[in-house]
Amino acid sequence: MAGLTDTIHAIVSGLRMKEIRASRLFRLFSVLETGAANCTFTFAPVLGLGTFVILAKANNTGTLTEGVAFAVLSLFQLQDRPVMSLLHGFEDFQTITNAFYRVQTYILSAERDDFRITPGLPCSGTSSDESMGQKPDFMVVPGRGDQILQPDNRNFSSTGTSAIRLKHATAGYSSYESILKDLSLEIARGKITMIVGPVGSGKSTLLRLVLGELPEVSGSVISDYSKCAFAPQSPWITWGTVRSNILGMSAWDTQWYNRVIRACSLHIDFEDLPEGDQTRTGTRGSRLSGGQQMRVSLARALYSRNPLVILDDVLTGLDRTTEASVLESVFGTEGILKAANSTVLLATNSAGHLRFADDIIVLNKDGSVAEHGTLEQVSTSDGYVQRLANLPAAKTTRQEMLELPEEVYRELGLSDEADEMGSGRQTSDLQVCLYYIRVAGAWTFSIYLLICAAYTFGLSFPSIWLQWWTNSNVEHPNEHIDYWLGIYFALAALAVVGCMGSDWAFRMMLVPKTSRKFHQLLLDTTMHATTSFLTSTNAGSTTNRFSQDLQLIDSDLPQALDETVMNFLGVIISAVLVFTGSGYVAAAIPFCAALLFLIQTFYLRTSRQLRLLDIEAKAPLFSQFIETLGGVTCIRAYGWSTQYLERSYDVLDASQKPYYLLWCIQRWLTLVLDLLAGGIAVMLVAFATLMRNGSTGFLGVALFNVINFSGVLQTFVTQWTQLETALGAINRIKAFVQDTKPEGSNGEEKSLPDDWPSAGSMTFENVSASYETSSRPVIDGFNLTIEPGEKIALCGRTGSGKSSLLLTIVRMLELDEGRITIDKHDISKVPREELRKRLNTLPQEPFFLYGSVRENIDPLQISTDERIVETLRSVHLWDLLESRGGLDAPLSEDALSHGQRQLFCLARAIARPGSIVIIDEATSSVDSETDELMQRVLREELKGRTLIAVAHKLQSVLDFDRIVLINKGKIVESGNPQDLLATPMSAFHKLYNSTASAVE
Repeated sequence: MAGLTDTIHAIVSGLRMKEIRASRLFRLFSVLETGAANCTFTFAPVLGLGTFVILAKANNTGTLTEGVAFAVLSLFQLQDRPVMSLLHGFEDFQTITNAFYRVQTYILSAERDDFRITPGLPCSGTSSDESMGQKPDFMVVPGRGDQILQPDNRNFSSTGTSAIRLKHATAGYSSYESILKDLSLEIARGKITMIVGPVGSGKSTLLRLVLGELPEVSGSVISDYSKCAFAPQSPWITWGTVRSNILGMSAWDTQWYNRVIRACSLHIDFEDLPEGDQTRTGTRGSRLSGGQQMRVSLARALYSRNPLVILDDVLTGLDRTTEASVLESVFGTEGILKAANSTVLLATNSAGHLRFADDIIVLNKDGSVAEHGTLEQVSTSDGYVQRLANLPAAKTTRQEMLELPEEVYRELGLSDEADEMGSGRQTSDLQVCLYYIRVAGAWTFSIYLLICAAYTFGLSFPSIWLQWWTNSNVEHPNEHIDYWLGIYFALAALAVVGCMGSDWAFRMMLVPKTSRKFHQLLLDTTMHATTSFLTSTNAGSTTNRFSQDLQLIDSDLPQALDETVMNFLGVIISAVLVFTGSGYVAAAIPFCAALLFLIQTFYLRTSRQLRLLDIEAKAPLFSQFIETLGGVTCIRAYGWSTQYLERSYDVLDASQKPYYLLWCIQRWLTLVLDLLAGGIAVMLVAFATLMRNGSTGFLGVALFNVINFSGVLQTFVTQWTQLETALGAINRIKAFVQDTKPEGSNGEEKSLPDDWPSAGSMTFENVSASYETSSRPVIDGFNLTIEPGEKIALCGRTGSGKSSLLLTIVRMLELDEGRITIDKHDISKVPREELRKRLNTLPQEPFFLYGSVRENIDPLQISTDERIVETLRSVHLWDLLESRGGLDAPLSEDALSHGQRQLFCLARAIARPGSIVIIDEATSSVDSETDELMQRVLREELKGRTLIAVAHKLQSVLDFDRIVLINKGKIVESGNPQDLLATPMSAFHKLYNSTASAVE
């Protein structure tokens, strides 16, 4: 939406190229290691037989015979596999050692130190259900030198009126900067305590201090509760149904569940959702609105029935009617929290919430306590609460009192499981191999195969050459030794050069090329996928493709394919030599071929399914890890660590089942092929003993290759089974690229004027749009003309089509009818990415890149440092960022409060040139004071630009040029806001007045 696709694509591609370059030395070492390993068994027979022949001629003690030659070859052949395994084992051992070292480094990293002192528990951080029995006479506080606190020194009582006590607490996220300073206060038991303060004052940090989630703390935090219910400011929504998110790890209770969802006004939403509370939430709750996510998070906190409830601005983004209902049902005198006598901590930005508080804590900008008391006490002085109450109240646009018809639910209708399971399982191995060859390059792969053939020739032909040599010694003993031994040595050298050459061609030429191209295919497909696909795809599935699938292609496939090709050629040549040694054994060829066909019929049918299941079974594991990592604070707060650990073990066990079954059938295949090779050996020896009319030389070659045939066949099967798994990864990428629907580009013009859009005019001509599977349009016959420099506010309740209209402007939602023009250019002919770059979009959720302050505020690199600093000053963030290192300092999202993040994103929009600015409720999660700052900055810094904003707070858009009220994708009314307010019968007048009355 922000036009950063190319920027992010370049960043990720650069990291991939860096990874490929970093692996070059390892791949070179693998080539040298393979060459050294092949030298041992290739030159060993040459040196051994060469020494014997030279000494025999010098001492006149005999000559090289077939018996001696093939006996020596057989001995060397028996030692070949163990030596190769030993040499390859050094590389595997080093890899394992490095992996263990990385795991050990991670395990030994600093763990969370729960600094809270909890009465009645043997140590901090222990949940109440883990500490049954009598209270100890002392407590050990971890992280403080195992300090033992005696009862007389604790100076608190778990039965007092205070549930949480802070004594001279100073805390922050790093040792060099404290956010909270010298706090000494008490949180009353069974009361509702609200925390207010300006943006960046430390409201959320104070809640994390009570949760025990801050790394740097001095002073003491004494809490009667080891676990609590916690609803963060950014809701933690897991992949699953709405009901499963509300329940969490709590037991099912029908009556209590119904009471909670009614208290949170979710029963109304359930009527609109296609499957009620069984509706899938999507990735990180993408199928729910922001307000629904907030209330699901609140419902989880209430349903858990914890005596301590910590809420971080959970009423943000709710319309006033819903907000008033939730406030009364949850926080009112007859509310669910009062009835349960819960201890509640709520951080809020709204003065209207404070009338439900028993106690109020006001924080200063420096993180100290400014005021603490009841609403009456903190409102008497000219303090922050008084100023907050005098500011315009946050009035939102979603109102039931307007009595506009319900908007059809935005249903994407995509299957949750189809993404990962069953994609392309019926694709044959030949098709997958051909696909890989196309990606690698047919000419490069052909050269690689020719080098492999040369290696196989140099490895197999010496046994025939040795037979010719021994036959020549019968008539001319020890003659032309230089000729026979020289060519024998040359064949061994050809084998070594061929081995290293093929390994070099594959690892140093093919692997970097395929690694880059497969990653490029995945990245291109993901970055250009439709919005509906991105919002309905499990993050674990995407992570699985970019991690395990690419790892298989980068690491496992090169060795498996190289060994498979080599040993396949070796199996063919060995079989030919075995069967030519005895004509009677050759008669068994049809029988062996039929048996092999029967074996592969059973084996491939099963292995093809299992190898894909083995890869796909990792996706739930990644999803579980991502969700656990994203909600670890909530999990620890609720005391669900043990349950989530058990769930992780279950997912891990499930992910290993296909792997185990795959190994089972691979062992079965190895056994069957070993029995087949053994049967051929028995037949060969039997016919050689009974039929003495064959050539002894060819018989010796056949007997030697029988020994080699079993080993080569076993290696071929082992490597083929490894190759199968890697082919499964290629198959999944192939299916993903082919099945994922990209954003269309038909009819797009590749060239635009450099200054487009220069004026900023926009027209909507009979525009209709709908989501892929929706039967009703979300935008229906929409007509609107926007003049250059005009400021337009889009108003309407949730589902009215405001955000959908913005999506049509940036072409994330395709039109069914009509057209949209910007400066007389039809945007359907403008390339999507170029359109999004030319428009200046400020989304509701703050977005940050991994990088410095400069890279985040100017990702397109089009602004000067002076302009960036000036912009940051305008939003009152430069002093803070300058103290942390300025523009080149790394910027972490956690380093800014939620309000500061939105101010930073506003600065990003201001620093970016463009005649059209689109804002989607970007001020919905800030307090009134910060909202006033943002509105002032918008008026001053965006003067002269066309502004289209989804209005969240009606008070803030009264100075706009025009209000457009939308319902069911159509314009209800449009006009100057002051004129509409002066008209009692206008819909905007009713909407504005209803917002004022909702909180009175």
